[in-house]
Amino acid sequence: MKIGFLQYNVKQYDPSGNLSFIEAKVNDLKFDLLVLPELFTTGYAFDSKEDIFPFGENLAESPTVKFLIELMQNCDGYITGSIPELDSGKLYNTSILVGKEGLVASYRKIHITDYEKRAYSAGNSFVVQKCNKVPVGLTICFDCWFAPLSSRLKLDGAEIICHSACFGGDITPKIIPIRALENQCFYISCNRIGSELFGDSPESYCGRSQIVNPSGEVIFSADDKECLAILDIDISDTKKTKLGSLISKDIEIEHSKYAIELGDKHNK
Repeated sequence: MKIGFLQYNVKQYDPSGNLSFIEAKVNDLKFDLLVLPELFTTGYAFDSKEDIFPFGENLAESPTVKFLIELMQNCDGYITGSIPELDSGKLYNTSILVGKEGLVASYRKIHITDYEKRAYSAGNSFVVQKCNKVPVGLTICFDCWFAPLSSRLKLDGAEIICHSACFGGDITPKIIPIRALENQCFYISCNRIGSELFGDSPESYCGRSQIVNPSGEVIFSADDKECLAILDIDISDTKKTKLGSLISKDIEIEHSKYAIELGDKHNK
């Protein structure tokens, strides 16, 4: 199975420019699953809700989804990343999973920061979708800091977890291998590079996108430059990690002890 990510400098408020860049990089490239950064059409920073609201897309008629469907006709795989979704007057930071057959899944970011809460509402559903018979879970940036979310995706069968991100610090890259190890799954984390203004203060994104195997080993890691990475993996490694069969079996059993749900007060 060919999986990977495209780490790049997202142009702020320039969906057409960002989509053209993606097309130039991956058109005719064959892969099974490719992860893009968080908010890959617009960038992350905004001064007010009014800045990002015009870029919100209804998924039923999303120009980004339509563009990616066409792109996947040549690539023959699936592509995912997050965009601003507009539904019933609310904005969501939403990962879309697109194949040549169309939009196959979408996931609204559950764990949003105070900064995002000025514009976005939180999601309340876990999402695992099969891509060519392989169950794939969707997460976005800050989500990875919360172990129960990845564990719920594991309980729902995820063998690969996709993580679209925008971050500048050094903590998140340390968390990803732990999530892969404790859930015995592949983890594809795609961060962006470049910088944006938050008010008058410039903030940089560090890249460091990575692909981690179910043994918690980083099998590919980018630096802070543009990077397109595609790796061949053996998905059966989720059943034969270096931890050994006995420990792997124990991890499966121990996960089943938890009923992971979202409380009603967080769904409002």
